[in-house]
Amino acid sequence: MSELAKITDCSLAELKPTHDRTVTVAGLVVGMRTMQTRRGDRMAFITLDDRTGRLELAVFADLFAQHRELLVKDTLLVVRGQVSVDEYTGGFKMSADELYSIDQARNTFAKAVVISVDANLAANGFIAALKEVLGPVSHGVCPVRVHYSNPQAEADIVLGDEWKINPTEPVIERLSVIAGEGHVVVDYH
Repeated sequence: MSELAKITDCSLAELKPTHDRTVTVAGLVVGMRTMQTRRGDRMAFITLDDRTGRLELAVFADLFAQHRELLVKDTLLVVRGQVSVDEYTGGFKMSADELYSIDQARNTFAKAVVISVDANLAANGFIAALKEVLGPVSHGVCPVRVHYSNPQAEADIVLGDEWKINPTEPVIERLSVIAGEGHVVVDYH
């Protein structure tokens, strides 16, 4: 998914140990085991796979309790944390500081949702359709920008704060239906 490349710092195959910085990666949960800590809390060791490599991820008790619903096999997970060398396997391991579903990651890292519209689409009921899609979901944190173009000019129109959304998959899909495939982009810069 090209969108993940905009959220993450690197693929799992490109991962290098870091001592002083946090790294963001993503992958599919392909394995998980839990254990009880000395304090009696539960923690998890997750195996992430992004088709370039695999990584063992330690999710300590507080984070495990907070995000237990995300830690399920075949779930796409975005993770921020520190990477170190795994002395046992010789590979790398990661200690999670933050966990996100793809929708949560979009909400956290997205700068705007950009909808490209030309004069033909705008003249054929696009504004009414846009209001219908955004109305019920316009209580989010992500701004919506409309990139309008016609043969003479183009402009970026930032919708007001009352139209901010949470850019979840269903919302992006509904916007793509009214604007056309490839005309809705989540901007991370």
